[in-house]
Amino acid sequence: MKSEFTLDELKKGVKNPFYKKLNKEVLISIRHEDYAVFSDVAKLNGERVTPEDVMRRCLADYAKMLQEHE
Repeated sequence: MKSEFTLDELKKGVKNPFYKKLNKEVLISIRHEDYAVFSDVAKLNGERVTPEDVMRRCLADYAKMLQEHE
């Protein structure tokens, strides 16, 4: 059995109908000082960027980095 798929093979695949049911919303507490840092970075990136957007981007970048080092 094939263990890895190419990007083209994945694009041809069927989307998982249970995707939304399998994902769960997660709430994380963050200190005011840490939130202020993300808020400052968001202000540097433009007025439409929220601190939550910056946090999501950092988390996504870190997850990508971890996958690359597996």
